[in-house]
Amino acid sequence: MSCKVFTQLLVDEEPKYDKRIVKSIRPMDGWIGHVATGPFPAFSGTSMFQDKFEHVYPNTSRAWNTVSYANCVGTPCNKTFNTLGWGSSRLQFYLEEQNWQTPLLCFDQQLHVTHAREQFNYIINDIMRPATSQIQSMFLRKRALFWAGKKWAAGANFGQTASQFSHIWQNDAAGNEVFLLTSVMPTSKLTPQMLANRVAPLTREGYFGSDPFGDGKSPPAIELVSGWETVWELNHLGGQQGVGGGANTPNIANNWRFTSFEDSRKYWRYGYSGSIGNYMTRVDPFELRFNFLGASGNATYPFKFQLVLPYTNIVSSGAGGAAGLKSIPNPDFELACYRISFIWHRQAMEVLTQEMAQINPEMPYGTRNFGGKWRAVLPHVCVNADGVVEPIDNRLENQVQFLSTFQLAIRPFHTEWSEAIFHQGEPQCVVAVPNCSTCAHPEQAYDSANTVCP
Repeated sequence: MSCKVFTQLLVDEEPKYDKRIVKSIRPMDGWIGHVATGPFPAFSGTSMFQDKFEHVYPNTSRAWNTVSYANCVGTPCNKTFNTLGWGSSRLQFYLEEQNWQTPLLCFDQQLHVTHAREQFNYIINDIMRPATSQIQSMFLRKRALFWAGKKWAAGANFGQTASQFSHIWQNDAAGNEVFLLTSVMPTSKLTPQMLANRVAPLTREGYFGSDPFGDGKSPPAIELVSGWETVWELNHLGGQQGVGGGANTPNIANNWRFTSFEDSRKYWRYGYSGSIGNYMTRVDPFELRFNFLGASGNATYPFKFQLVLPYTNIVSSGAGGAAGLKSIPNPDFELACYRISFIWHRQAMEVLTQEMAQINPEMPYGTRNFGGKWRAVLPHVCVNADGVVEPIDNRLENQVQFLSTFQLAIRPFHTEWSEAIFHQGEPQCVVAVPNCSTCAHPEQAYDSANTVCP
């Protein structure tokens, strides 16, 4: 045998795995901190009525009468009075629920898995807990649309009655609430002029309080909730101005940019991404986005859209165990042409969580959290893949399942301070900019060896 050939006689454990395990990272959802919260009292039924004292504006168009004390003229001691009345409104709100579960887990099986601790730490902290925020945030987006005092479809007649839309949700065959049916079709992106159109009406609705200019300063900013692309376009384009080339020529002047970069930085502390005129913008990276499907067949709501989610789940390859799932960004979410932005106020509505209360000390029911907090339970039955309930022998308490319960109600508060805007949207338009000079150059040579002797 050649001395250049070696025999391998050492122990070699193959395959060898890297000690470091990579963890998928996903951004958190952010609606919960921007809605007022409170408890839904126990033993109060499942629905309530919200009463509201309504303001009445005096009829200031009434004529003024000239005061007279002439002899035998008029009725100087019997005055004519204008009347100022009052009123109230009543809205009903109710509890809604969703329940979530994980697969049934067996301790005796997991006891021998090499990275069970690390993976369950990831499952609990990076999948289950963020899921609570994601589930609640989608609930809040849909209910913000439902309770919005005004619902506008972006278009040429924005701000007029004809551009207001109504909607209903429709389930697919699997029971998923994915179809949005509307009465009006949006025909435009959101522009700064549309936002400016709403400043004065919201001021008159009390958005800035009863004395918005009492301190001699400008009123505080209105909150706008929208996606990255829309906020960027609002901040840097300025809408369709009709300058230089007709009605469809964008104005790219800097009228809507930050007046100070210091001002732009401080908004991050409060979850905002900048300011546009009278608005502070809060980016919602998972905003409501839709694809247009066509006619709905409903005379009242003739336009049909489908909700597009930011992620889809596909089968993962598995790593020593069976194949599972993994989420991947949904490219259709980036391309969805229809989106909903909100003019928002923290007091527009309140999300109430069902209160957990003891009925009697002699009745030790299990304690639950109705805000979506996950808890481990030791079940004695399970529901199999066919929906059949099967008994489980769990006397060893070695089988566990995580459950999560949501019981939430939306209490309408100042709904007149929230408005939904259904508009078009798209990824940033890319403009190709070629070089000014030509790119023809001679072939390059990079030899670094000396010339050898002939």
